[in-house]
Amino acid sequence: MSTRHNYLFNRLPIQQRLPILICSLLLVSIIAYGFANYYSLKKASLALGKERLNTIISELASSFSVSARAVIKTASATAAKKTVVECAKSNGSAYRQEATGELDKLYRDSTWVSEELVNKDFALILRSDKSIANPNLNLKDVISDAKIGPDSGKVGKIYSVKGAVYYPIISTVTDQKHIVGYIISWLILRNTPKTMEQFSQLIGIKADFYVKNNDGSLWTNLIVPLPNAPFKITGAHKIIEFESNDGKRMIAATQIVQHTDWAFVIAFSEHNMLTGVNDFVKWMLFIGIALLALGVLAAWYMSGSITKPLNQLMIAATNISQGNYSSPVPIDSQQTDEIGQLAVAFNTMMTQIYRMHHNLEIKVEERTAQLENVNTELEAFSYSVSHDLRTPLRAISGYAIMLKEDYEAELGAEGKRIIRNIISNAKMMGQLIDDLLSFSRLSKKELVRTHVDMQLLTENVINELVQPDMQSKYHFSTGALPPAEADPVMIKQVLLNLISNAIKYSSKRENPGIGIDAVVEEKRTVYYVKDNGAGFDMAYSDKLFGVFQRLHSQEEFEGSGVGLALVKRIIKKHNGDVWAEGLENGGATFYFSLPKV
Repeated sequence: MSTRHNYLFNRLPIQQRLPILICSLLLVSIIAYGFANYYSLKKASLALGKERLNTIISELASSFSVSARAVIKTASATAAKKTVVECAKSNGSAYRQEATGELDKLYRDSTWVSEELVNKDFALILRSDKSIANPNLNLKDVISDAKIGPDSGKVGKIYSVKGAVYYPIISTVTDQKHIVGYIISWLILRNTPKTMEQFSQLIGIKADFYVKNNDGSLWTNLIVPLPNAPFKITGAHKIIEFESNDGKRMIAATQIVQHTDWAFVIAFSEHNMLTGVNDFVKWMLFIGIALLALGVLAAWYMSGSITKPLNQLMIAATNISQGNYSSPVPIDSQQTDEIGQLAVAFNTMMTQIYRMHHNLEIKVEERTAQLENVNTELEAFSYSVSHDLRTPLRAISGYAIMLKEDYEAELGAEGKRIIRNIISNAKMMGQLIDDLLSFSRLSKKELVRTHVDMQLLTENVINELVQPDMQSKYHFSTGALPPAEADPVMIKQVLLNLISNAIKYSSKRENPGIGIDAVVEEKRTVYYVKDNGAGFDMAYSDKLFGVFQRLHSQEEFEGSGVGLALVKRIIKKHNGDVWAEGLENGGATFYFSLPKV
């Protein structure tokens, strides 16, 4: 059968065979390329999705753990009040009114439905007057499940009562290291489907969010308790793959929440994760059809214009592909039609190709060595900044700001301090990234040399850096600064970095003084910025202008360690020099030179 097909194919004219052949090759290439890319992208997308799952659930668990710790700390502080301790010891006969008042203070919002004081034998002593609901659960079981010791607290297990979801915050009332009672704050989960849908959109990819007891006794979707676990959990910090009831492939991750008996679970549909990959397949199909159509048209046109010289052209092309440029197409002097002209053009092209190929090989060898080094550095740096630094940094900063804006009133002093530190450090990291990007881009930026009025530029920089409320503190003295032929934007960056450093490192002096002056030499002008600040040990002066090289701790003076490295690169780009002199606790002077005008 195959022989018959080959016979029939060979019987077809070239004008038909060539389009069929090219169309078949294009079709096979497109299908192979599409499948290879699809499976590669699918694997990468699933890997990124799993990584994102772990990141999101860790951040959510960490955020809730911080909130839980703050609430427990507040409840423990109430449990330590003398009136509460004495009331628990006396089974409610002493300080009852005062203890009730302390319990009333624990209410935060409408989700707090009851505050109870229980004695050491798990019997109810009193309930807050503000209580609006009573779960009516066995207090002994509730407290025993929490497994807490003296002077401690915990967010207990989730309980289902008449279709509602309750959970306790339990703190021990302790007297001389002995538990004399417990404070139980009952909270109810009041979320709507719309609220959870918005939360799911915030997480992304239409995620399902669950909370379960660590022992697996109850699951909830934060709206209602679930009669059965949606899927089996094999362990914390692990990725779980399963099939939903409607046959969808799902990927989930779980994370235990500290200070609670809970675990968070987030599940994504594999289909939703692969939305981008599926769109890629559709585009590949569209492009493939377009390429096939273009291939057929091109092949049809080519096959109609190629006749007898096809074999000669093929032989010549084969020789060229093997690097043999000495076998031109034979030319019939009597043949002056299009075929003859094609042969002449082919031979001319072959000669030009040989010359271009020879020159190109030389250039490629030279450029390849240069580009390999540059591209390796740029690719590594760009990938790190764009993916490994900025993305998690924005997430950290965003969640911290959200937590501060939404829950600051509920956090204790320690919680507020931690939030401020997170936001401050995220901001510092962002500044470091910006400094590094400026440092890396500088090498590609071309100098635009113009006449620079250094006197005016310095005054503008000082006015820009020194706020009105700082002018009375700092004493600036500026000498005669000769003009320079330089890039004004870059030189302004140099002055900004040096003068801002002088302000920063002299800020702890009683009378901070900063001087800017210049010395004109034979072939260059040396400008300098001098301060009476913290100074530095000259033994380490060689480290000053390196990236991330700092001689003072972050606690003493904030900074990214990139500013002086940027100064050095700018001055070197101007064919100048930069150096520094200093004395520990005796001030510092930073010099930079520019070629004389």
